[in-house]
Amino acid sequence: MTRGGGKYCELTVDEAIKVAADLNEFVVVFDQIISRVAFGGADADLLVSYVTKRDVRRRLASARSAIFGALERVIGQEASDRIAEEGYRQGPGKVVR
Repeated sequence: MTRGGGKYCELTVDEAIKVAADLNEFVVVFDQIISRVAFGGADADLLVSYVTKRDVRRRLASARSAIFGALERVIGQEASDRIAEEGYRQGPGKVVR
């Protein structure tokens, strides 16, 4: 993993508020939905409905863009790209790491 050597990267306060609010919503709601599905109170359609109605894909992409933009300004695009490539991937029919 790329290390920043104690450097700081910056988001504007507005960006940080938006990212923090969205991430908090996602963590809380995903936990609620997964609990309901696990205990038989709902099925996976609830998750699909939430993701669609609350525009989760676009909001996550926006958060990713804000964070990676801040990282790139400090560690550069190549290092930022390496970080992105280290993440979990879902391949066709199997999980790719």
